[in-house]
Amino acid sequence: MADYIKEGAESIEAVANRVIKKHHEKLANIKIGYQFRGTARKSKGRTILAEASKIPGKLQNFINLDLIITVAEDKWAAAEDNRIREAIIDDVLRTIHLEEQETAENFPRRLADDYYQLSSGKKVKGLKKAQEAQLKLCDYEIKIYDYDVKANIRNMEEYGPWRKDLEKMEQSIKQTNIFSQVAGD
Repeated sequence: MADYIKEGAESIEAVANRVIKKHHEKLANIKIGYQFRGTARKSKGRTILAEASKIPGKLQNFINLDLIITVAEDKWAAAEDNRIREAIIDDVLRTIHLEEQETAENFPRRLADDYYQLSSGKKVKGLKKAQEAQLKLCDYEIKIYDYDVKANIRNMEEYGPWRKDLEKMEQSIKQTNIFSQVAGD
């Protein structure tokens, strides 16, 4: 079983706040928790440096977060350059997609006595508290998708961009190289 570590996660949060501000403004109002995993895990031959997880519905009444970002501590520590750390966080943030929810105009909804249900399903005591809590709720449904392109580099070296997604990836790489050559890199 993996060792999850909360100590030192402030460093992840500091980098994530910069990356969110720079590239992912829609995520600014999402409540994200950060933690380390002792070592990186592998999935289908790919090393997972960081991953995002939604809080399951049945735990939302107990945990005041929308997402948890878990970063491999061994890879984080090895990445002494802040640009690499930003790339790790940006990579995982790009798997998070926000879909606007329909308006929650009928919430908070009165249940019984002085209890009200929010659009998230959470129950709150007191109308004023419920109204304030409803205002703080996220206006988006959070989805976590896999990567756009999965490629075996040796296969691509041998056969070239033989799939449409590989063609797009190659085109992006060529664009990047053009900009690098113009900049003198």
